Amino acid sequence: MKNEKFLSTVGKGLSLLFLAGLVACGGEGEVVETTEVGEAELDNEMVTAETYDADRFNTTFASTNYYEEWDANDDDMLDQNEYTAGLYDTWDVNNDNRLDENEWNTAISDWGLENESWAEWDANADGFLDENEFGTGFADNAWYGEWDTDDNNLLTEREYTDGVFGLWDANDDNMLDEAEYRAYNIYYVD
Repeated sequence: MKNEKFLSTVGKGLSLLFLAGLVACGGEGEVVETTEVGEAELDNEMVTAETYDADRFNTTFASTNYYEEWDANDDDMLDQNEYTAGLYDTWDVNNDNRLDENEWNTAISDWGLENESWAEWDANADGFLDENEFGTGFADNAWYGEWDTDDNNLLTEREYTDGVFGLWDANDDNMLDEAEYRAYNIYYVD
């Protein structure tokens, strides 16, 4: 039952992302054939996937309300506290206002932070991360500064979407395909 609900949610998320992409580009999508899906190679089977460059991704992703949800004070900028709180909420996939070790392990792997230690982040050893523990554990990460390309200590929506794009672009080819953003759907599904 849980697997069916999860698969249904993932399927809805993919559909929503593709629909948003089609709406953003006026229904004109580029179909690209590839034999690569993530890190796995399919045996001569062709896969079709829509691809996004940074501008197209920005248009599509900006049409969602994710940035606005992170912008707690509604000033159209993200400070570091809003950024960290938004990321915390994003990783809290079961929406119980705390991160359990399973959510954290999955997110750490999915978001490319494999060298982190749960024991170091869970300071009070209660088996969950609250926002303060998350903020302290995440403080050593340089993402916010990397995303803040104009170095004004605030993220615009474009800096935010460019930061997300950069994280998802696993092969650094300046294009996102389905394989690259598929893993992140669990974090960006309503």
